[in-house]
This record gives sequence, C-alpha cells and structure tokens, in this order.
Amino acid sequence: MALVSGSQQPNGKPHQFKGRTVAIVNDLDLDEQWYVYTKVRELREAVANGGDLTPFRLRNSEAAVYTIFMEDSTRTKESFRNAAEFHGFKVNVFDAKTSSFQKNETITDTIKMLCGYSIGQSIFVIRSKIEGVCTWLEEAITQYTSARGFPRASFVNAGDGRHEHPSQELLDEYSFLEVKGWDRKNIHLALIGDLFHGRTVHSKVDGLKIYDSVEVDLIAPAELALPQHYEDRMQVAGFVVRKFASIEEYLAQPKVAKIWYFTRLQLERMGEKVLDKQGELRKAVTMQQDFVSKLPEGTKFFHPLPRDARHPVLPYWLDNTDLNGWDRQSQNGYFTRIVLLGMLGGLFGNDFKRAGPPRQLEGAASEDFVQEVAPSADTNASAGGSTEAGLVPIRNGIVIENLAEGQSEEQIWGVMHMVRSILGLHGAGGQGVWRSPDTNTPSGFISVPDFDLSTWGRQPLKKLAAMAPGSTLKDICDGAVRKEIRFLLPPRIYNFREISCKNDACVSHPGNGQREVVTYFIRVPAHHEQQRQDRSTEGGSEETAAWRFSCKYCETPHNFWQIWDYKKYNIPGEPKV
Repeated sequence: MALVSGSQQPNGKPHQFKGRTVAIVNDLDLDEQWYVYTKVRELREAVANGGDLTPFRLRNSEAAVYTIFMEDSTRTKESFRNAAEFHGFKVNVFDAKTSSFQKNETITDTIKMLCGYSIGQSIFVIRSKIEGVCTWLEEAITQYTSARGFPRASFVNAGDGRHEHPSQELLDEYSFLEVKGWDRKNIHLALIGDLFHGRTVHSKVDGLKIYDSVEVDLIAPAELALPQHYEDRMQVAGFVVRKFASIEEYLAQPKVAKIWYFTRLQLERMGEKVLDKQGELRKAVTMQQDFVSKLPEGTKFFHPLPRDARHPVLPYWLDNTDLNGWDRQSQNGYFTRIVLLGMLGGLFGNDFKRAGPPRQLEGAASEDFVQEVAPSADTNASAGGSTEAGLVPIRNGIVIENLAEGQSEEQIWGVMHMVRSILGLHGAGGQGVWRSPDTNTPSGFISVPDFDLSTWGRQPLKKLAAMAPGSTLKDICDGAVRKEIRFLLPPRIYNFREISCKNDACVSHPGNGQREVVTYFIRVPAHHEQQRQDRSTEGGSEETAAWRFSCKYCETPHNFWQIWDYKKYNIPGEPKV
C-alpha cells in the first residue's frame, strides 16, 4: 500500500512549509524568515508566562527526525534532538562513524534507505564537510519519494564545510532582533574573527537582508578575511561594508557598532605559514579589558560557540558582564529549531501571510539565448574560408564563427575540439583561429561542408550556446548565408561531462565520491570588480564578464571559462590547453 504524502492542508491546498528543505538561508524568503522569528517570539513568551505549549507541539509519533552529523557538534546536534523530542518525533541519532559511509556508500543511497523506515515524514538534519549536500538531497530524494508514494522528506543543513549554517543564522537574527526591540529598519553589525572559514558569517550575507539597511564592519587580518565573493554579494545587496585589520584599529575610529559577532579561529585549517603567526592573528581579534571603555553604551557580544578554552576570543572574564549576549543566543537555538521543525513537519504555516510578492532569486529567469537574426552581408568566414588559416570556402553546409573570442589560442583550440566532439561534427571540413583586422582579437571558427542544419533540433543549438556564447552559426546554401543564429550566455549550464565545480569540497566534485550528483551551474550577476578582473585577465566579451556561474550546490562562483574542462580535448600536435 502506497504511503500518503500528507503535504497538504485540510482545505486541499499545499502546505506552505511541510516537506520543504532549508539548505541555505535563501530557501526561506524574507517573509518566511520573518514568520520564523514571530513564531519563536510567541513560543518564548508562552514559556516565560507559563502558558499552554500544546499549540506549539506537533505530536506526530509516526514522523522521524534523523540527526546525521559527520562532523562533531554539541549545541546544534543536541538542540535539534531536544527540539524533535519536544514535538514527539521519533528521534534517530545516526552514527556516521559506524555506518555504511565507512563502506563507501553514497549519502544518496543511505537516505533512500532511511526514508522507507517511517510511515510518516522523515526530516534529516545533516552536518557534513561536503558542501551542498542538502540541496542535492532535496532534488534526488524528492524524485525518489514521489515515485514510491512516500511522504516528502525535508532536509536541514546543520553546517556544510565553509558554506552555510542556516539554522544558526535564523537564531542569530532572532537574537539581534531581541536586542534591537524588533526594529527592522537598520542594523550596524561588527563581524570579528575567522571570517574566512566561518560558515555562520557566510550565512549572514543573505540573513541580514531582513533589515531595510545594513552596515557591516569586517574585523579580521588579511589571512582570516571574508572570501571576496561573499563581500561582493554584500555590496550587490546594498550593504555598506567597511574593513579593519584588528579590534584595536576598529576602536580607534568613531563609528563603532553595538552588535558584535565573534567567531572561533580555525587556524589548524590554514597551514604552517599561518600557524607561525597565530599569536599575532589571535591578538588582532581577541577582546581585551582596556577595550571595554571604548565601547558604545548598550553593546552586546554574540558568538556561535564553542569557544576555544585555550585561546578564547571572548575571554571568560566577560561571562558575567552585560556584554554577554551569547548565553541567551545559545538558548535561542533550541526555540528556533522547535519552530523550524514544526514548520517543516506541517504544524506551523496556516497563519502565514505574505507582505508582498515572493522575491525572485537572481539568475532564475529563463530567456531565449538562441536567436535567429537577419543574415549578415559578410566576411571572409561566412562561406567558411580564411586566408589566415588556409581554409577553402564552402558552398553548402554550416560555419560556426567567433568561438571563444578573446581567449588564448590554446583555449580556442580546446573549445573547437570540444564543440566538434559533443555535437558529433566529425566529418570533413576545417577549423582555424583568426584575428580580427580591426581589433586583433583572436577567435575560432569551424566549417562543416554539406551539413544539413534541418537535421538538428533545438537541443544541439542549446548545447552550442552553453559551450560558446557569443558565437554565430551560419547556414550556407549555394555560397550564400540563408540563415544566421547567434548564441547568448544561457541562464543555466548542466548535463555536460566537460563541466565541474572547482571547489573540491562540493558534493558535485568527483573527489567526494557522490557519483549520482550532476554538475549544475546557475548564472548570477558579477560584481563590477569581478568584471574588471575578467576583462583584464581572462579576455573575452563584455557579456561573459558581466556574469558569474554559481554552483547550484555549494554556490561557489566561477567565471564562464572556469567551469569547463577543456584539457579533455587536447589533441597531439595541436596547442595544449
């Protein structure tokens, strides 16, 4: 007998939250994040006033919560476990160290098996060194459970490598809102410590958007600085960002934030060169007693914990001062996770009201990136010839021009070989590299005589656009161009063996053994500084420089040329890529 999904409300409409996944902060839009905070506030007030907690309890003994922690944890793991028990879930503490992971089973196969062990819904709380796991599992397991009539599973990212920690971000923002008296107009926040490795800091790039205006002061030595792409995303979002190398430097200027967020230094991940400077680095971001008098009245310190007992950036003499905001913050984790599990389990959401239309995510729009245009009057290569490359014009067939324009000749040859291989253009014809007489910019072209373009459907054209945006295809008949197609940069690139995420911690990276994962990139706007760097170091068109391709799973940004593995198409005797 098939199991019923149960993701609908009594009125037959889909439940707002049941079966959803929270892999990144943006999996909840701003209205949904605000709903989390209001529900946590209601719960905390009920507890403080000795009120009835029944409305906050799901009491579903057929549903299961699995806590799967492939890295050590105390607060996150135990707060989720206790939150699940508050609701009456079956709680399964999965021991990754004695599981089939040790037999090289993929996490996808493991989760498929566990989904069949409950009559009700399964919610998986996962911490992993591999980044993007929950995003991938939502995609793969939703297809699996739907095909088998199982309830839709939910996934909660409890921290994935250096990427994100969304439930920590939710409890952090709730804690900030408490201190600010629930004022969403603006926030001025100082982020201090290891901003490079700190996934709780990285989640703030999106979590802080709950405020109308945001000022962020980044306090860290260069070795611990926030990765550039997160800073770029802050600036794209309209944040005012300032940077300081130490707390001492920060307090020497007049505009000091009242909300400070510290993170533990993870110097063990950074190699011997940094370890040699660890004393200097720790001093730069550690609170000292003589700094206290320079703080604005009402300042609060926060920390995701744990503190390093040997070298705490928040020394223990601060524990019993009014600066201590981290004890309350830690307890807020329990209540925040009660609400989050209640939402994903279908308890909360019937009273959800949206303040406006849902926010559209960057890069999500579709568009026509294969465009037929009026045939150009043309040039040398329109009939497939090039005096520079020594090729003879064709009378019938196709010519693909402007391939990898502006790249190195080695890369252009790699692109041409890849296009021929993937599109099956193995017959007669020629290819070459030529330079524009006006700009001296190199590009490649391929000619394929007697090729009937009508045998191609839409799919080969889309593949060509993905491999070579900015190129042009000309259909030649009796020596004249009868059709011309131009290829723009596509909004998504996937289903190519020749692409890969260059973050070796990503779930899609071959080195992580998750064989089922399909590499997938989404186009997002590039920051103006990234565009400048692309044009100066990578060459290419204004169009490719204006965009980045973000990995669907770990969100690592790449420029267009970085996602392709051209080396697979090196050919003996040709220039090497």
